[in-house]
Amino acid sequence: MSLRDWFRWGRRRPVEEEAPVLDALLAQAARAGSYADRVDWLRDALRWIGQDIADPRDESGIGRAHARVRFLLQLAARGTPAGQTVRQQLAQLLMEVDIEQIVINGGVSRRSGFVKELYERVLAAFLPKPDYRHDATALAVNLLSHRRTIVWIDLLPGEQASQLAQLFVDEGTQARLQPQIASGMLTIASEAQAVGLAQEVRRRLSDQSALTSPFGQLVGAVEAFIAAADARRQAELNSTLERCEELLGTLESHFDEAGVSVDLVYRGERTRAQLKKLRSLAQWLVGEEPLHILRQVMNGVRREVELRGTAALVSENMRLLSRRIAERNAETGEHYIATTRAQYRTMLGISVGGGALMTLAVYIKFGIAAAHLPLLWDGVLASLNYAGVFVLIALAHFTVATKQPAVTAPALAAKMRDLERPGRIDALVGEAAALVRSQVASVFGNLVAVAPCALGVAALWWLAAGQAPLSEEKARYVLASQSILGPSFLFAAYTGVLLWLSGLFAGWADNAFTLRRLDEAIATNRRLVRRIGPERARARAVWWKANIAGLAGNVGLGVMLGLTPDLFLFAGVPMEVRHVTLSTGQVAVASFTLGAGILATAPFWLAVAGLALIGALNVGVSFGLALRLAMRAVDISPTDRAHVYSAIRQRLFSRPLEFVWPPRDEPRSALPEEAR
Repeated sequence: MSLRDWFRWGRRRPVEEEAPVLDALLAQAARAGSYADRVDWLRDALRWIGQDIADPRDESGIGRAHARVRFLLQLAARGTPAGQTVRQQLAQLLMEVDIEQIVINGGVSRRSGFVKELYERVLAAFLPKPDYRHDATALAVNLLSHRRTIVWIDLLPGEQASQLAQLFVDEGTQARLQPQIASGMLTIASEAQAVGLAQEVRRRLSDQSALTSPFGQLVGAVEAFIAAADARRQAELNSTLERCEELLGTLESHFDEAGVSVDLVYRGERTRAQLKKLRSLAQWLVGEEPLHILRQVMNGVRREVELRGTAALVSENMRLLSRRIAERNAETGEHYIATTRAQYRTMLGISVGGGALMTLAVYIKFGIAAAHLPLLWDGVLASLNYAGVFVLIALAHFTVATKQPAVTAPALAAKMRDLERPGRIDALVGEAAALVRSQVASVFGNLVAVAPCALGVAALWWLAAGQAPLSEEKARYVLASQSILGPSFLFAAYTGVLLWLSGLFAGWADNAFTLRRLDEAIATNRRLVRRIGPERARARAVWWKANIAGLAGNVGLGVMLGLTPDLFLFAGVPMEVRHVTLSTGQVAVASFTLGAGILATAPFWLAVAGLALIGALNVGVSFGLALRLAMRAVDISPTDRAHVYSAIRQRLFSRPLEFVWPPRDEPRSALPEEAR
């Protein structure tokens, strides 16, 4: 009977009846004459120990696993030939494993840069994996990362953990372990010091001098500890590590003024993990409890499992960049939230201006479509049309309603901190109501302007040319394409995604502008200063710094609206964009072409219903995606989110008019100044 058959035989039987399985394991241990044999034997032993554990809450299965561990420990303690074989195999395996490699690499990212690390992980996900037994870190993960093994080791009593550690460590292995751990500590300290003293890192830290930086003293502190591993030297090393961690903590605070670099975020997190590991290894050398060592080893195994996936790497290192984008969009979004009636009227005014200028995009789009250009040039000209009009609206200080959710949602999420403070949730709900009515005002202003302007241009066209701007066939096609019964809802949701992406692009551009210090480059450019003077050069730099996000977001949105439908069409996917302001202008022109009689027909009202749905999806999808990203970026817990959503629903049912029109007694922002 094979060992696998013995495992099946022993499942859920009393532990005392598993003697045949234990005998098979002992026979396998006696035959193990090579490193590979010892690894296979240990893997089978771990599988046997944890085979009955069904889930982390299976107390019965965990108890049986611990009983099997006691069997092995009692067997090894008797001094019998079988017990001596178990001790020898475990001690010999530890002698053959490269402990220094595990110490240096275990639980820490391998590469010194984000792009290199991402590249290696992507390759590892697709390429065949080499024999894990020749990689000490991979060996530890392969043996210890199974969920059953993790469960019973995590709950192993301290006495059994000490006895289990003694099976691996004898006089020979102890003499070999300490130099390897010390060597690994010195390597880790050297790598952390190199990062902490790198110029691009130091200029973002509060202490920028290499002479006074604790990173400059790190290797010396480790060397002093290794020379005399006692409590005093350990305390000195821990003090240096604490100062390094405190200094590393200032790196994040400088991202607001200097911009976020994903590579620096990655290097900072990697260095922080190395400092934490140095503290643990120092404790090992001065006599850490075996149970604590076992817990730290298992935590390292969990961390190593996470490090072998690309999702964890991207998620961890994009968090700060997402927060920077969200915060930049929040600053922009503050300008689009009307809290007083005066601000509400101002919002209506700039929305009317934006809607009027969108009439240009409507007619230029009709002209491009009438030219029947090749697919590529049609997309390029459409992109120039949208981007040009959006930039013109921004420079005129007008607004397009559908672009606001991508920046107003982060403004709301940025205030979802300290919700336990008295009155904080009520104030936040008031801010949410102000945001919604601001959006309502913007949409209303855009639509109330674009439709009359489009009709006015159509009337002038008819007076000048003697015919309507569109043919009857084209006009009927326009109404049918906006119908609520067609695929417009899919196209509108897709457009909402593009609107959200434009907000991300705006925040990314602002971060890149700050990170590269382009405002300084513009202000000090010798050729520019010589031509227009230093004062005007500085003024130009300030203008670009203030407007780069808006310009980048508008240009990015225009390119996406114009090009992505043609790219989808090239791939055989019929995708279109449905922007509520543009669609409203198109329906107005089509209705003028078909005459007043069209107002009494079903196609017209289906198109009107479609416009309402398009507007809701444009705003809703963009706002929802932006709010989700912003809340994750600023670490809003699911519980806090649920409280906020519940409070907003209650306010909506109790005072619905507040979400449409500002109350008379609200003279300023919904959030008190000290809470903003």
